[in-house]
Amino acid sequence: MHNKFFLGWVLFLSAFALVANAAEPTSVVQALQKASTDTTEQEFLDVEPHKYNYKDALRRDTPRGALEGFTQATYEQDFETAAKYLDLRYLPDGLSADKGPEYAQKLQAIIDRNMWIDLELISDTPQGVTGDQLPSYRDLFGRVKLQSSEIALYLQRVPGANGSIWKISNATVAKVPQLYGNLGYGPLTEWYIAHLPEGRVFKVNIWEWALIVTYLVVAFCIIIPITWLFKILILRTEYHLKTELAYIVAGPLRFFLAVMAVRTWLSHGTISTAALEAIDTGILTLISIIWLVWSGMGIIQAGLKQRMLDKGQKQGASLLRPLTNFLRVIFVVLAVLVWLEHLGFNASAIIAGMGIGGIAIALASKQSIENFIGTITLYSAAPIKVGNVCKFGSIKGTVEEIGLRCTQIRTLDRTLIHVPNAKLVEMEIENISEREKIRFKADIRLDYLMTNTEQLKAIIKDIKEMLEAHELVMDSPLRVTFKGFGLHGLQVNIFAYVGTKSLPTYQVASEELHLGIMDIVIKHGSRIIPVAPVALNTSQ
Repeated sequence: MHNKFFLGWVLFLSAFALVANAAEPTSVVQALQKASTDTTEQEFLDVEPHKYNYKDALRRDTPRGALEGFTQATYEQDFETAAKYLDLRYLPDGLSADKGPEYAQKLQAIIDRNMWIDLELISDTPQGVTGDQLPSYRDLFGRVKLQSSEIALYLQRVPGANGSIWKISNATVAKVPQLYGNLGYGPLTEWYIAHLPEGRVFKVNIWEWALIVTYLVVAFCIIIPITWLFKILILRTEYHLKTELAYIVAGPLRFFLAVMAVRTWLSHGTISTAALEAIDTGILTLISIIWLVWSGMGIIQAGLKQRMLDKGQKQGASLLRPLTNFLRVIFVVLAVLVWLEHLGFNASAIIAGMGIGGIAIALASKQSIENFIGTITLYSAAPIKVGNVCKFGSIKGTVEEIGLRCTQIRTLDRTLIHVPNAKLVEMEIENISEREKIRFKADIRLDYLMTNTEQLKAIIKDIKEMLEAHELVMDSPLRVTFKGFGLHGLQVNIFAYVGTKSLPTYQVASEELHLGIMDIVIKHGSRIIPVAPVALNTSQ
């Protein structure tokens, strides 16, 4: 259980690292960084984008410059500088210009949690936006919802040291305390902000990472005892797949429930939009669902395999494993495509690209495709089955598994041979297990000097009666004939079938028959001689 829990943590941390690296910009500062990157690329192409030549040291000449400077300062946790972008004049009673850094911090929290600002839509001229039915000295840069109403956030042109500059209006600053009380961070989040160091990891605040990890730990603390109890109850049942089912409950199901709990808490939590967007990529949900369905397919395979084996359908049972693996791969591909569609990618274009790439892969994996076709041939024609004793050219052994690429054969020396299916379908296969009976054949030679006609007839008659009397020897065909005069002796041919498929059973019956033949020959005063005559012992 500890290993599975550790695996879940590894999946969690790896997934978040990937998400943080791959996530699109989701805040104003990230949009600024993206715009900066795009600008660099345009400069490389010798295409200069239009941008105002700022004269103010803090770039407050235009509404966009003021908003860029404010968000950049708050991103760097420099709230003293951020306060310089606020119009702190003529604030209502209860508000003080000395608390400018505090207001800047709270305003950025409101923006991060509740709205998205497209800087490209903000005017980059000293005059601001004209014709928007607002005073010429005021520009709108966003709205936030408060209960049943919307609160507008404004930039305002105010006097500066060297002319007019743009700041966030004092009317907007005056609403910050009220807005923060309704739309800002909660007490738990404020505690994390106050007690954890400033900074970001993968563009997400350290305190947000700590809050996410806390949520996950709490989720596991709640879910682990519940799933552990269900696991104990399952293991106490008589269900034949209780071990596999208990693994699913204590592994993938536990991780899936924890991810769902964290997503629910975060959707109602008080972290920034950037962190929420990172979570909303769905990578953890994707991993948890794939793990859960993958394991679920495994237990379904185990149940169907046991049922088929109980019915004697060994061939169908052996087919379940490659079929299940094939369905697993299809499911993972479809799940990833749905996830990419969720992220905004064009799944149709991806599939088309996969088709073109598939041609190249097919050419590079010709042997693998031949093996797969060979597998289909083996399953459709069914010349061999799992458990069959067969002879494949010079190889003789028991078929243990027919895989998608190769077939495993256990030899009589207990070694394991893997034969590619493409090669196997071209080989001459002798399926020893498919014989319904086993041939018994013996050619004996009787001594000329010790065997006369009457003895020969009696020997043939008694051997035939012995074969007919044996319970495993089939009635037909059954032959005991005098073949002729051989170079070394009188040749007697014995031919019959032992009615069994089991080689050990046949060997016992064959031993009884051979010993009986020897007794009959000795009984009638003759003897069996070898192919090459041997010298007689004159002392006997």
